[in-house]
Amino acid sequence: MIKQTAGAALTTSYQDIYTVPAGKQAEWKLLFITNTAGSTISVDVQFYDASATATLQVLNSYSLSSNEFIKIGGNEHDFINMKAGDIIQAKASSGATCLVSVLETNDIIQGG
Repeated sequence: MIKQTAGAALTTSYQDIYTVPAGKQAEWKLLFITNTAGSTISVDVQFYDASATATLQVLNSYSLSSNEFIKIGGNEHDFINMKAGDIIQAKASSGATCLVSVLETNDIIQGG
């Protein structure tokens, strides 16, 4: 099991924040988005499910006041299972940063 953190400064177009590598699976444990702009912004987060070729909205035009943040997850039992090729994507109407924390494991049980 490998702990991974990925982050990006968000723009007005969706950006890939984290993609599960081939041969791996992951538990999406935590998401932080911080408003770095001087005014209220809207943020969007989506999850791309590669096996279903479907995009699922996690946050849709969520209003975030200046210098505030949103935290999703972080508790022991809070997670979303992800498979190889799944992607966490985010965008914001103005200045924001996004951090994502995942636990990555091999997709195949080894040695056994």
